Amino acid sequence: MTHYYHDFFLIKKKVNRADAFLLTYAAYLAKFSNGLRFIHKTIDNDLYEKKLDDPNPDYGISAGMYARLKWNTIHVLDVSNIVAGYQYYKLLNLTYKKQGLMAADNSSWIFGYIDSTYEYVKKEIESEGAQFFLANGLDIVKEKTFSAWFPVQTSVSEWMGDTKVKRLNRSLITQKQILDMKQHLKPGDIIVERRNWFISNIGLPGFWPHAELYVGTLDDMKLFFSDPPVTKYYQGRGEYKDFIDYLNSKYPGKMKEYIKTAADGFPHQVIEAVSEGVRFSSLQEATSADYIGVLRPRLTKLDIAKAVDEAFGYLGRPYDFNFDFLTDSSIVCSELIYKVYQDGPGKRGLGLKLRNIAGRKAMPPNDIVQKFDKEFDTAEKELDFVYFLDGSEGKNKAMVEGPQDFRISYKRPKWDIAQK
Repeated sequence: MTHYYHDFFLIKKKVNRADAFLLTYAAYLAKFSNGLRFIHKTIDNDLYEKKLDDPNPDYGISAGMYARLKWNTIHVLDVSNIVAGYQYYKLLNLTYKKQGLMAADNSSWIFGYIDSTYEYVKKEIESEGAQFFLANGLDIVKEKTFSAWFPVQTSVSEWMGDTKVKRLNRSLITQKQILDMKQHLKPGDIIVERRNWFISNIGLPGFWPHAELYVGTLDDMKLFFSDPPVTKYYQGRGEYKDFIDYLNSKYPGKMKEYIKTAADGFPHQVIEAVSEGVRFSSLQEATSADYIGVLRPRLTKLDIAKAVDEAFGYLGRPYDFNFDFLTDSSIVCSELIYKVYQDGPGKRGLGLKLRNIAGRKAMPPNDIVQKFDKEFDTAEKELDFVYFLDGSEGKNKAMVEGPQDFRISYKRPKWDIAQK
């Protein structure tokens, strides 16, 4: 309505011009005052700022929309228009009174709305305006600076993640060990892994730098999720036979990709976030490493099904080289685990916690193992031990070890030279 009646001043007939102004000014006040209320509750809050600037293609929300809202709302020109418009509105009150608009049942409300909303805006600008203008200016500076730096950060991170300096073409864990481990895995298991001698290990906190979600093959999923509560739940969500039928309906393209053979000739069994983005991987590719640990959430199969559903939703999103868990448009490896196993409406998750790392909220894979250790002998235990392949640079191989060795693995130094 603001835009439709924006050119009210071009209308020649005085009465019609006054009516058009009344509508455009009331709409302008509504837009500005509600934007002001919204910003008042969210400005200078990192969680809100980052989540609301994140794109959501499903709802047609583009990246940076919250920043544009702030710029469009807390703007000197808008404030000038509000103040000047109110003076013109008061000047026209006699015209509105003569028309009977101030007394008519279908129009009298608009005058009370304009007066009360203007008083709210005036009060907010007088008391908080300086803070809003300053915060908005700082946000714009930060966003511009980040836009300039981020491409450099991305390129460096990709190079570090792809560069290995020793034992270039061989991992300590063998293909036979991966096949043996496969017999112990179930959909929903959390895999942590480490590959020695990659430069990226230097910049990542803790011994375990990578985490993945195991989903198994399609047959594995069919068998695991052929559970009455799971089937009943998804049958109740629509005309679906079971969980797999639901996935086929919701993610037809992704399910076609899932059942394809991976580039290495093995079936897809893992969902992980790597430098190329969130994707399916074969178990062989995902675990061709030097250390592997596997943990199983102590959740119902229905809760695990909901986590797998969310993981499918993240497939195809780019890798988050900014390592920021407060956004959803791009995903880093342990962020995928954190988000699919969060508590949600009708869904129980894991009590995974974010912490401040270099000014960002994050959860390194190492923290998942630390959680397992801290809760191991407690009633609050949320993760069960499944498997541990422990590498040894000195012996030039990996060996199967038990839960006690795995519990303390997160305490190891991340420097490869210190590994015996």
